[in-house]
Amino acid sequence: MIRKSLAIAWLAGVSVVAHGDATPAPPPASVILVSLDTLRSDHLGCYGYARPTSPRIDAFAKSATLYTRAMASSSWTLPSHASMFTGQAPFEHQAHTFLQKGNYNVHRLATDRVTLAEALGGMGFETAAFAANQAFLGRHWRLDQGFATYQAERVKAREINARALRWLDERKGKPFFLFLNYMETHRPYDATPQPRFIAAPVAPDEGAMLDELHRVVMPASGPLPADLAQKVIDQYDAAIANVDAALGELLDRLEKDGRFKDTVIVLTSDHGEYFGEHHLVEHGKDIYQPVISVPLIIRAPGKGKGASATAAKTIDTLMDSSDIPRLIAAHMPSGLSDRLAELFPLAPGGHPVISEIHYALKSSVENSEWGHRLRRIRQALFEGPWKYIQSSDDHHELYDLSRDPGETDNLIASQPEVAARLARQLDQWLVSRRPAAPPAPLEELDEEDLKRLKSLGYNN
Repeated sequence: MIRKSLAIAWLAGVSVVAHGDATPAPPPASVILVSLDTLRSDHLGCYGYARPTSPRIDAFAKSATLYTRAMASSSWTLPSHASMFTGQAPFEHQAHTFLQKGNYNVHRLATDRVTLAEALGGMGFETAAFAANQAFLGRHWRLDQGFATYQAERVKAREINARALRWLDERKGKPFFLFLNYMETHRPYDATPQPRFIAAPVAPDEGAMLDELHRVVMPASGPLPADLAQKVIDQYDAAIANVDAALGELLDRLEKDGRFKDTVIVLTSDHGEYFGEHHLVEHGKDIYQPVISVPLIIRAPGKGKGASATAAKTIDTLMDSSDIPRLIAAHMPSGLSDRLAELFPLAPGGHPVISEIHYALKSSVENSEWGHRLRRIRQALFEGPWKYIQSSDDHHELYDLSRDPGETDNLIASQPEVAARLARQLDQWLVSRRPAAPPAPLEELDEEDLKRLKSLGYNN
């Protein structure tokens, strides 16, 4: 806690408009970080999806930098967002699940972690967050650290837009950091019909078909019900189209107000979604690619003139959620960029890219039919085409994603040298970065927190 206090006090003395001499520094760009909750990248047109689910995101990508190999730091909301905010992997920030007693087996983000909002706030940025995920982005989990304004409530994307725009209208001149979280693609999917891209969209059902898919698939005892899975996918794709339209409206308003050209805009997701792959449904249960491969698209000032401008570039460097603070820092004037780099020292491309799941949530690991599948820690290391999964139950896996993107051919036995090398690399990284102190004891949730979790399908 002393380290964090010193860091924030040091930042408070940093000017956003000038260096120590009389020469004015370039004005810093404002920042909007958009988390499209539960959005897997392979269902977006700009990532190769055949259905036109995302025309506005696709157009935005044409004036931005698109990262083709971005991995979520975890397969569920809290640890991935904590990684976005702290620049640390889940095993470092420790805001993840544990097998311990309590009405929820999840640790909050520790108050001694420095967040992106605290860093930018200390540099003079105004900070606000408007999140639709009222469960694991609620204040109980402490991801609000550094935000002067913080709201978490399950509302539609257009309401998130309205709240954000009202906040922006009240602020003139000073740079800002705005975090937005949309939930259309999280259960229950916003499957409002979108006939422009699905001829006969499935009617919204508040998650009934998703529940049925869950019931049939999770015991891992039979073939995938392809027809049912496709109906659920239709709902999910309609939800993408709905959040895409709302996001487009936000971008149009930013451009109309003259904010678009002076703002770093980051679009990403905290994780994806399973529709039966690997006998899994939804998310938060393992770290295969359907929940780990996420969009990451960044548009910075000077990259095109508008949402339909010419493409900037596509980058295939491996990235993960913890890279976001440094990606934002790269678009700041040198003085601010250097200070952000001191607080978030791991630069993209300069550290191992990993994804983790520390057991599943309590309601899953205690399931009598299939909970045994999820009582394990899984940590994946990515290098080149390889993905190595180290598992606490010794069921380690190795995949060549360039040849086997569906992760169907485990090469752990046929490529022992590759597996051993990646295992050493992962172990060395975990040892070198593991916190010295264990996380604080679990704290029980109150009834309101439990209700918010249950409203999103996290049944205790």
